[in-house]
Amino acid sequence: MAKPTIANVAQLAGVSQATVSRALRGATNVTEATRNKVRQAADQLNFTLSKSASALASGKTMRVILLVSGKLNEWFNSGVLQGVYEKLAPFGYDVTPAFITDRSELDRFFSQLPKSRNSDAIIISSFQLMPAMREQLQAIDLPTVGVNVPAESGYFDASISIDNYSAMTMAVRLLRSLGHTNIAFCSDYIPADMIYNTSQRTQAFADAAQANATDGIMFSLLTADAHDAPLSKSDLASQLTAKLLSLPERPTAVCVETDQVAIALVKELRKQQLNVPEDISVLGFDDAEIAQAADLSTIRQEPIELGRIAGRKVLQLLRNEPLEHPHELQDPLLVLRNTTSRIDSGAATSE
Repeated sequence: MAKPTIANVAQLAGVSQATVSRALRGATNVTEATRNKVRQAADQLNFTLSKSASALASGKTMRVILLVSGKLNEWFNSGVLQGVYEKLAPFGYDVTPAFITDRSELDRFFSQLPKSRNSDAIIISSFQLMPAMREQLQAIDLPTVGVNVPAESGYFDASISIDNYSAMTMAVRLLRSLGHTNIAFCSDYIPADMIYNTSQRTQAFADAAQANATDGIMFSLLTADAHDAPLSKSDLASQLTAKLLSLPERPTAVCVETDQVAIALVKELRKQQLNVPEDISVLGFDDAEIAQAADLSTIRQEPIELGRIAGRKVLQLLRNEPLEHPHELQDPLLVLRNTTSRIDSGAATSE
């Protein structure tokens, strides 16, 4: 049986070949009724529009790059990828994932990007662009959407991020309501040549703690020290625990940058004969799958929904549709489990 052609689909649907092409490419100048009629005809004939032919006709690659920080199989990154794919795949777009783990890899990616120019848009997750990189994207006219980017710096055409400031305000208020007045924030090592979204949480915590200073809150900011190689989570937790226990007065509650670090910290604190949450409460951030397994109190964000919103913004930009809210914030949610509790009046000890 002969392979079906676009002409066969057009004849069956009762439209022109150009209309078939526009309908199957997701073009906006086709009514929904016509689009459905064309899709039904294409399905009946088992016809698929060639992406290369579509690209030649439209000038589009029908490809969107998703560039993330860290490995692709990490909980947050895989969730964003799923959400982006859900929104873009029905309109014929391929999602090409890529990742960077440090500044050298980021520089290498951007040095090659103008030469290949093999995408219609790029979604960047969890780190800030440098000015020169934004200029490169503008020079090749590549729409850019940020996911959990550190700030609305003007480097992104649109963005969707977790509201870190609201999250840290909720965290401080929760711990204050449980009677804690000496609270620490523990963060992973952040290289000086990269700006990650998670680094914003440190400042957000400090602002929230200072806003509650009238209630007598003391707070400490603890960050892992730089090393030649990234620390394992257990080594990181060991270092942060040593810093916690060497403070003049031990905090009775700790906010932690991510769930992964928080869970490792709980394990290390218990190794040092401290009970969680009786001696010290621990609150994570993410509500990754491991948080529920570890019974960790945490702050929830929804990476799949972040990806969906990013995908929707990409479609609007590619269609030249106005974005009513280009830069949006996702509301966080406190999830209380078994690592936070009301303070025991004898929990804190002074040196």
